Amino acid sequence: MNRVLSLCCVATILLMWAVAAHQAAADPPLVLRDYRFIPSKTTVHVSGGPSDYNLNLTIAGELGLVTGYNEELDPTAHVPTLEPYAQFVDVHGILYNPLSAAPLPLPGWDLDKTLNMSGWNGTFSADDPNQLFFLGADGQGVAMRVEATIDGGWLQITGGSSDPPSSNSVLYQINALAHLLPFPDFNFDGAITASDISAMQQALADPQDFETEHNLSAADFAAMGDLNGDGQVNNADLQMLLDDLKINGEMTDPVPEPAAFVLLAAGSLMLLLRRGRTRLPRTPRNCQYGR
Repeated sequence: MNRVLSLCCVATILLMWAVAAHQAAADPPLVLRDYRFIPSKTTVHVSGGPSDYNLNLTIAGELGLVTGYNEELDPTAHVPTLEPYAQFVDVHGILYNPLSAAPLPLPGWDLDKTLNMSGWNGTFSADDPNQLFFLGADGQGVAMRVEATIDGGWLQITGGSSDPPSSNSVLYQINALAHLLPFPDFNFDGAITASDISAMQQALADPQDFETEHNLSAADFAAMGDLNGDGQVNNADLQMLLDDLKINGEMTDPVPEPAAFVLLAAGSLMLLLRRGRTRLPRTPRNCQYGR
């Protein structure tokens, strides 16, 4: 009798392991997307606190967004389940006053230390994986409730402090727009078109002047134009933009070739919306990069 019970127990354990292994093998992968904030389209209203803040800041910098499913064990049924999961990772940026005349990098508040974006817990509905919901706390421990919407290459982040106002708490309301990297919008009209070719040519002629004129850091410039991911912004990236616009039918007329530019043959800008970093996010296993 005891032997029969033991065999039954072993069989049950093996069955549970088999189910868990099968479920794990079928786990949907986590997807990592890298974004850069669009400062001109981003506002963070800061209020309250001992200094009685009432000002609008913006964000310069970038962040990663991981979405997918995590495997969790049901505490009652002891069966693995998949739970929707989202998290901001590698948040690098500053909150700064857009009215400042100083070029970047300029004094500002560290984005992740202030808002603690990488510490928020995110989820989504399986019916709408592009609508994300985050709960957490900012750097001073005040509760935050934030939504994020993925719309093609765009990421819209809205929400902010959800604790009742108090004289001791600094409160934040966020309306931020970011785009997948890289994003060669060199004329800053919010789209990638033929007009960005001449703007990119001018930027390559004098990158430092372009950065100063548009209040950009060297990292911002790289995030705009490093289309082939080699760590540089040069003629090869310009050729990639030109090729892609031709492939997509957005440019039919030849572009005058300035003497300072010898356009190099490169691939297609199809990498624009599928660039994956060579790093892995600080997240659970089974990851793949966004495309």
